[in-house]
Amino acid sequence: MEQLIELAVRGILLGVTYGLLAFPISLIFLATDTVDLAIGAYAVLAAVTAFVIGGPLGIAAGICVATVASAITGTISGILSRRDPGNPLVIVLASFGFAVMLESTVLSGFGHDPVIRQPFDTFWNLGGIRISPQAGINVLVGTLIMFALYLLLYRSPWGRMMRASAINPRGAQLAGIPVRAVQFSTFLLTGILAGIAGVLILYTSGTDFAAGLHLTLTSFGAAILFGLQGPMRGFIGGIAIGVVESLSAGFASGGLATMIPLIFIFTVLATGKMSREGIAGGRA
Repeated sequence: MEQLIELAVRGILLGVTYGLLAFPISLIFLATDTVDLAIGAYAVLAAVTAFVIGGPLGIAAGICVATVASAITGTISGILSRRDPGNPLVIVLASFGFAVMLESTVLSGFGHDPVIRQPFDTFWNLGGIRISPQAGINVLVGTLIMFALYLLLYRSPWGRMMRASAINPRGAQLAGIPVRAVQFSTFLLTGILAGIAGVLILYTSGTDFAAGLHLTLTSFGAAILFGLQGPMRGFIGGIAIGVVESLSAGFASGGLATMIPLIFIFTVLATGKMSREGIAGGRA
């Protein structure tokens, strides 16, 4: 029983990072009716940038430069999406190509060695479970971002414009809403959010140049798990996947442990947890 509780707690803490990456995926879907497959690559780029810059210049400088680098990549992705805004499939394929390019850039510029930083030498002891203070920081940051996104989406003019642009772009444009500018700002925001998640991953479990696709697939699963009604559901989905992944790693063999989280996602979708209204009404 103690092992089960420990694995569940560690899964919740792991799922926070997946939930953070589900935020930008949900935002892109709400704004453009498509997905950005380079989200994980943004996070990896931010992580290695923070690792390289943070060494000689300090943690604060590393975090700032990493977030700016990720925001720039989000901006580039937004520019790519404007080439054919009426075809979501083209945007998805372009984002996949951009992800491959970013992976190659990280490999060429930073090498293939994993990067990780452990800022804390002491650990908290919660009921016999050793937890790094970094996990507490991750939970705090994730909660603050979730609350900020809620206010931005549902209590601000920008959020109303974004949702209106997603529901009916032509009608929103006729009403005077700058649809393209709103969508472009969404890509910029997703780059920043992915960068923050990447920095937290660096200080939690670390990463390497090839981790982008895994992060994208896992965070995409978190985003769709309980429906794409909004980023808050994606955060809960990330925690659920983190718990399943932690439990499977603790009780299953290596190959099966990798498959179980994916099986869990497909099972939830197949049993109707994500209803059609979850996608169709995601912009309501």
